Amino acid sequence: MRVLVVDESNVLSWLVGRLGGAGVEVCTADSFDSALDRVRRDPPAAAIVSLTGAHLPWRDFQHLCATRDPWVPVLYASCVGMGPYELGLSPLEGWAAFLPKPASRLQLEAAIRGLLAAAGARREAPVVTVGE
Repeated sequence: MRVLVVDESNVLSWLVGRLGGAGVEVCTADSFDSALDRVRRDPPAAAIVSLTGAHLPWRDFQHLCATRDPWVPVLYASCVGMGPYELGLSPLEGWAAFLPKPASRLQLEAAIRGLLAAAGARREAPVVTVGE
């Protein structure tokens, strides 16, 4: 299973690889445009986005992920002190989870495991799972 990690650092990539084990291939994107391009060209099984203070159209990214066949579940992790509504992420299409940071290691691991489980079951109908 290939997971796209959109982050400027390598921390999330490392954690996804460690939690996913041998069955998970991590690919990265360090910009919004690069992430869009990767999802358009060769959609991953799942995506994790580390949101920053930059005002980017993440709702467009979510729409793109929700309209792939099969759809791409996304985990948004935000360190900017705003929830999904303030970031323009709601209402969301498809499967999306939102994790405010700082989060404990256990919370982050649980969120990533939930994303990987959703990716494994993604042939079923998508479910919106937005929370603050």
